[in-house]
Amino acid sequence: MLQDWKERWKARSRRVRRKIELLRLKRIRQKKTPKYSHCKNCGTPLEGMYCYRCGQYALDVEQPFWKYVRQYFENVYQFDTKIWRTLWYLFTRPGFLTSEFNAGKINSYVHPFRLYMCISVVFFAVFFMLVGERANDFNALNDGRLRRSIVEQLGTPAAGADTTIYLYQAPRLVKTLKLRFGVEDADSLVRYQPIDNPYGLSRATLPRLLADSCFKQTDILPEDWDFIRKSRALKNLNIENWIDGRDYGPDNVAAIRTFHVDSTYMQTAEGRDSLVLRPQRVWLWTDEVKKDAETDELQKQLFVNDLVGGLSKWTPFYMMFLLPLFAALLKLFYRRKRMPYMWHFVHAIHLNTVFLILICIPLVPLFAYGLDDLMAAGQTLNTAQLNSLRITLVGFPVVMFLYLLMSFRTVYRQGWGKTTVKAVLFYVLFTAIASLLAAALLLWLLAMEAEAI
Repeated sequence: MLQDWKERWKARSRRVRRKIELLRLKRIRQKKTPKYSHCKNCGTPLEGMYCYRCGQYALDVEQPFWKYVRQYFENVYQFDTKIWRTLWYLFTRPGFLTSEFNAGKINSYVHPFRLYMCISVVFFAVFFMLVGERANDFNALNDGRLRRSIVEQLGTPAAGADTTIYLYQAPRLVKTLKLRFGVEDADSLVRYQPIDNPYGLSRATLPRLLADSCFKQTDILPEDWDFIRKSRALKNLNIENWIDGRDYGPDNVAAIRTFHVDSTYMQTAEGRDSLVLRPQRVWLWTDEVKKDAETDELQKQLFVNDLVGGLSKWTPFYMMFLLPLFAALLKLFYRRKRMPYMWHFVHAIHLNTVFLILICIPLVPLFAYGLDDLMAAGQTLNTAQLNSLRITLVGFPVVMFLYLLMSFRTVYRQGWGKTTVKAVLFYVLFTAIASLLAAALLLWLLAMEAEAI
C-alpha cells in the first residue's frame, strides 16, 4: 500500500511539473513567436522576432498598450530582463561589467552608454523638478531675527495673538513661520491689515512673545509716512473717495485710521507756531526693510527660476564632458596596461552610472528636510536629522571611493597596495578637477543671470 501511494504521488508530481513546463513554453511562444510567418515590411520568411533582411520587429498590432510601452524600452534601452541582471552585477561586482564588455560579452547586458543615458535622463529630470520646487521656498525665507526656541513656544495657550503693532513684511513672516518652522496655524497667530500693499507696512495682531523677543522697533519709511498723511488728510476716509484711483478695501482703511500720530506745535525761525506730526514707531523682524519689496520678491523668483533652468540645461552637458575626461585620466594612470581608450571609456561610464544612482542617497535630506531647513540647520533640524545628514554626507564619498577601489582592482588586476594608491590619487585629482569645473559653470551662470537682471 505504501508503495502504491508513493507511485501515485510521483505520478501526480510529474503531471504538475509537465503542466508548469507547458504553461512556461506557452508564455515563451506567445512572447517570442510572431502571429504571422512573413515580414510585413519586405515579405521575407521570419525565423524569429526580427526580420534578418530588413531588421523590422515582428510587431503584433493588436496587442495592448502596455506591451507597446514595454517594447519601446526593450528596443531603445534594451530594458528587458537584462536590466535587472545588469544592475545586480553593477552593484554587487564592481568592475565586472567593464571586464565583460572588454572581453566582447556585450549582448548579455544592457549597453553601457544606453544605461547611462537612461539613468541620467531620469535623474536630471526628477532632480531639477524637485529642486525647482524647493528653490522657490527661498523667496519666503529670511535669516532675520526669528529663533526656533522662541517659535516653539507659540504653541502654548499663553502665546495667543494679543498684541497689535505696525509691522513690516507681515505676510512674509507668516510664510516663513509655515515653511521654515512648520507652524501650521501661522495665519491665526499673525493676522494683519496692510496699509498700502502686502509687502510693506501692516497693522498686525500677534503674540507679544514674538514682538518682545524677535522684533525691533524702527522708524517708518518716508514714503509710507507720506502715504498715511495724505490719506488721513481726507475728510471722509472710505473706499469711494480713495486716492490715486487704487483699489483698497476696509482692511486698508482700518489700518490707516488706527495709526497713532502725535501732533505738537513748534516755533519756526520767524516765531510762528507750526504744527508738527510725528508718527509712532513701527516694528521690524527682518534685517532690513526693502523700499520696493514686491519688486524685490519678483526679482528673486525670476533669478532663482532662471538659475535652476540654466543648471538643468548645462549640467547634463557638464556630466557628459566629464566622461571623456574621466577616461583620459584612467588611461594616464594605467598607461602601461596599453588598453584601448574605449575600454577606459566604458569603465568611466559604469562608474559614473553608479555615481548618479548613489548620489540620490545624500540628496534625500535635501527634499525630506527642505532647502530652508538645511540653510539654517542649527535652528530648524533636530539632533536625529542632523546626525542622519552628517552620516549621509560623509558616507557617500566613502562608499563611492570603496566602489572605485574594488572596480580598479577588478578591471586592471593589480595588487591591493598599488591599486589603493592609484585610487586615492585618482579620486582626489578627479574630484578637484570636477569641482573646479562645476564652480566655473556656476559662476558663469550667476554672471549671466546677474547681467540679465
